Amino acid sequence: MNESICHQRTDCRACKSTGLVKFLDLGNQPLANALPLDPKAKEPYFPLALCSCPRCGMIQLTHVVDASTLFSHYLYFSSVSAKMGEHFAKYAADVADRFVPKDGLVVEIGSNDGILLRSLIGRPLRILGIDPAANVAETARSAGVPTEVDFFCKEIGQRIKKKHGEAHAVIANNVFAHIDDLDSVMLGLDSLLADNGVFVIETPYVVDFIENLEFDTVYHEHLSYHGIRALSALFDRFGFEIFDVMRQDVHGGTVRIFVRKARTGNPPVSPIVRELIGSETAKGIFDIKNLNAFAQNVASLKDNLCKLILELKASGKKIAGYGAPAKGNVLLNYCKLGPEHLDYLIDSTPAKQGRANPGMHIPIKPPNVINTNRPDYILLLAWNHQREILAKEAAYRQGGGKFIIPIPKVKII
Repeated sequence: MNESICHQRTDCRACKSTGLVKFLDLGNQPLANALPLDPKAKEPYFPLALCSCPRCGMIQLTHVVDASTLFSHYLYFSSVSAKMGEHFAKYAADVADRFVPKDGLVVEIGSNDGILLRSLIGRPLRILGIDPAANVAETARSAGVPTEVDFFCKEIGQRIKKKHGEAHAVIANNVFAHIDDLDSVMLGLDSLLADNGVFVIETPYVVDFIENLEFDTVYHEHLSYHGIRALSALFDRFGFEIFDVMRQDVHGGTVRIFVRKARTGNPPVSPIVRELIGSETAKGIFDIKNLNAFAQNVASLKDNLCKLILELKASGKKIAGYGAPAKGNVLLNYCKLGPEHLDYLIDSTPAKQGRANPGMHIPIKPPNVINTNRPDYILLLAWNHQREILAKEAAYRQGGGKFIIPIPKVKII
């Protein structure tokens, strides 16, 4: 472990209590989105293990890799998925219609290539993206989305307010879980957000994570695994409250969480908030015995997947991988599946093509390669886009090709 860019924290990033309990260890792994151009290049490895907070229940990593190392140059572009484009367009319209007045300001933290904010262009409001990756920020700007390159924190929130005024909506999609110093974010949000404004988070839901055995979504960028109970503990410390929650089916199960400043005279909190907190407790999501059972199921899935791959290779079958997402790279490294098992990976993101996946160094190629170098089986690493991908590759399936689905259990389609 390179201690200059990785440190270990001992307290919960939600409620600040100590005594975190480790329950899942995926070993030392390379950074899941650091795709090398040179497969022979030496890569840093860092511990990848999940802990649970006994007080608030926040599930989290304690080894924290420097954010600049992870995010300053990013190879994930949200706009690659047509499904996600439709999802974010509806999402943005809902927030704007419900919460943003004429000429109001919408700020997105971790705005990536502007996929959400650009759907608001033409409306009578103002938009601003904040993203630490200069390369994706430039893509957003070219699409007409004004974007600042930075990490959102207390100082950035104050600076935006001074320059643009208060925000009526601040949005954080699949990014809140990537932030270590949540206190600084909350202080920045307290400065920037109007008293009647809304903070909206969309994040993978810890209940789906546990119930669907989504262990491959554990990677160094993804520091926290959010539930309503643990987030309530965080927001309470800063005078905020969750007032509504909407379940979503993207990315294997997410929640859209609506947060506001806790003020006298606020409308009633939706009953769904208390219901979900009760459900999380009833399901035993925070019970260490259940979390240890989760870890045992992860080990069993690894054994089943490796056994299947080895049997197929022994019978002379050709296998490829579909997608080179972070989750896929975690799974491949945990299972130690390399180029001797998968001939190549295909990915529709041009920035990933011509590179190799971290650790295992399987070459990444464009999707059309399956037409000229046809595999018998394809391991679906981007399983969260299963429906979209299976429809897209109907011709491959009609020709006898089969997909291996690894999560939540190994099966062949």
